[in-house]
Formats: sequence, C-alpha cells, structure tokens
Amino acid sequence: MHATEMLKEIPLFKGLSDDTVSRLEAAASVKRLEDGEVYLASGQPPRAFCVVLSGQLKFYRVNKAGKEQVFGYARPHDVFGLTSLTDPHKASHVDCQARMTTEVIEIELPVIRELMHREPALAVAILKEQSKRYSSMLDLVDQLSLKDAHNRLAKWLESWIVLNHADSGENELMIVLPYTQSEIAAQIGTVREVVSRGFSRMEKDGILKASGKRVTILSRKRLRQMSES
Repeated sequence: MHATEMLKEIPLFKGLSDDTVSRLEAAASVKRLEDGEVYLASGQPPRAFCVVLSGQLKFYRVNKAGKEQVFGYARPHDVFGLTSLTDPHKASHVDCQARMTTEVIEIELPVIRELMHREPALAVAILKEQSKRYSSMLDLVDQLSLKDAHNRLAKWLESWIVLNHADSGENELMIVLPYTQSEIAAQIGTVREVVSRGFSRMEKDGILKASGKRVTILSRKRLRQMSES
C-alpha cells in the first residue's frame, strides 16, 4: 500500500467520499524526518497540512532562560497545521521537532482548503479537531494556574495511562514511560527535580513504585484522587 493511501485510515478523513480521499492523496507527499530534526521553527508559517504516519513530533517553546515548555506531541494518525487552513500566512508560535525517526504526509494547503468548501463532512471534521485542540490548551492553562506541580504530575500520569493502557482497570499495573523526568517536567511546566520529588511523594503515599522509566501503579484510585485535587 502506498503511504498516502493510508489517509483513508486517518480518523479525520473517515467517512469522506472516495473522490475526496483521492484528491487528498493526489496532493500529498511523504517526508521523512530524522530524530531531533526540526520540522517547523517558531516564526515560520506552516508549509502544509500534515498527518503523522509514524514516529512522533514534539511541539514546544524555549524561553530566554532556556526553560522548555512542551505543548503536546503528535503521534501516528494525528494531524497538525489546522490554523494554516484559515490563515495560511500566520506564523507558528511553537517549534516542531521529530522526537524519533518520523514520517509525515504533507497535503498541499490550496487543495485541502478547496475541498473543505466542496465537502461539508471534511469541514465539520476539521472544526471538531480544532475544538478538541482548543479544549486541550484550556486544560493545560487550567493545570498550570490552579494545580501545584505534584498534582499536575499525577494528572499527567493518569492521562498517559488512560491514553496508552485504556483497558488496564483498577489492577496493579507496570508501565514503562517513554519520557525522561526532564521531558515530563517540560510537559507539566516545572523542572526535573520537582518531578523526582513528586514520584518520591507518590511512592511514600503507596500510590506507585518507580525505578527510572519503569513505574508500577499500586493504586489507580489514589492516583486519580491526587490528580483531581
């Protein structure tokens, strides 16, 4: 199967007519990024509407003091470049970097904008995706302003489990996190030392046991309670 044919498997494009999917595929090309390669720098306008085929992209900013804030990751089947559909000249406010070897499908902006006018289902799907992103950003702002760092860590951990181990239930669960403590800190707006203390606090409270990236969740109920406090 040609890589662009995978577009019909992307949730955003499911339910579209075969003609629309064919038009998208005809305007698509595959780009390979190496680990650490910057795909889009802050201040540049997105050059295409993109779909992640494999690997992972990180969206982040670094302030003058060198502190990094991660706003999110794009994983296989995720899309990005939504703002370019309504404002093609608007510069990105974040940097986008491959976190591992990554392949993305780039779709020409004029083509997908034209198809949005012709295919209401595509326009509605994109609006829903934009709404989801907006809600995620509001949730991040809420956490940074209203929760302390240890509660944000518990919230991050619980959310990661829900996303990656949806059927784990309430039983004891051993997981291997794909991030270092410094990378987790960048996602929740703090520093590595605070994340380390947060894991130590949860160990003391009997919520989990941690050894490097390997974490055993002892009580999902208590983890949720900490994440919601």
